[in-house]
Amino acid sequence: MEDQAVNNAAIVDFLAGTTANATFLQKIKIKYRPFVCPFDELLAYAQSQKSAYDIGCGSGQFCALLAKFTDVESIHGIEIDQSLIDNARKINADFTPQKDITFSLFDGNVIPEDVANYDLVYMIDVYHHIPQNIRSSFMRQLYDKMKPGAKLMFKDINRSSPFVLCNKIHDLIFAQEFGHEIGFDDARRLLESLGFTTLEARTKQILVYPHYFLLVQKQQTANATTSVEA
Repeated sequence: MEDQAVNNAAIVDFLAGTTANATFLQKIKIKYRPFVCPFDELLAYAQSQKSAYDIGCGSGQFCALLAKFTDVESIHGIEIDQSLIDNARKINADFTPQKDITFSLFDGNVIPEDVANYDLVYMIDVYHHIPQNIRSSFMRQLYDKMKPGAKLMFKDINRSSPFVLCNKIHDLIFAQEFGHEIGFDDARRLLESLGFTTLEARTKQILVYPHYFLLVQKQQTANATTSVEA
C-alpha cells in the first residue's frame, strides 16, 4: 500500500485519472462521487482483509482504490457490461504487477462460484438496481456461495428517509433507471433472515444522500437458509 492518507481529497485526486473510456456524465460521477459516497469509510473495512470481492464493480474504480489505499492482496470485480470490465482492466493495469486484480463478466443473476475464495464482499449501492423479481434468489445464493466466516459490506440508500427522492433523481440522470431502494431496518432483516450475523449497522446522511451501512458475517458453519422477502 502506498503511504498516503485515505481521505476524500486523496481519493478524488486519484479518481480523476481513472475515467478510461467513460462518457462526460460518467466522468463527473466518478470524480465527484466520493463527496456523496463515503469511500474512505468503505475502504476502512478492508484494512484487515487479504482478499475482497466487488459485486457490481462498474469500471473498477473502487477496486483501484482498494489496490492503492489498502493492503488487500487479491481483488476481484464482477459486472454485467463488457465495456465496463474492459475499462476496469485498463484502470487497474498499473496495480496488477504487485497485486492479484481480476475482473469477470456475469449475467446479473447467477453469482459466480469464485466468490467463495474471498474474505470480504462489497455490495455498494447495487441492491436497489437488482430487478425485484430476482432479489430473493440473488441474495440467497450469495449467502450460500460465500465461504463460512466471510464478511459482506452491504451499503445502499435508505428508503426510509425522505431524501431517497434525491437518489432517484441521481439514478435517472446517471444510470437512466429508477431504483427500488429499501429501508435500513428492512435491509437488516433481509440479511439476518438469510443467516448473516450483523457486526455493524448504522446510517449516515451526506448532503442529500441517506446511506446505510451493514457489515455482516456468514456463519462459521453453514446452516439451512430461510426464505427472504424484500
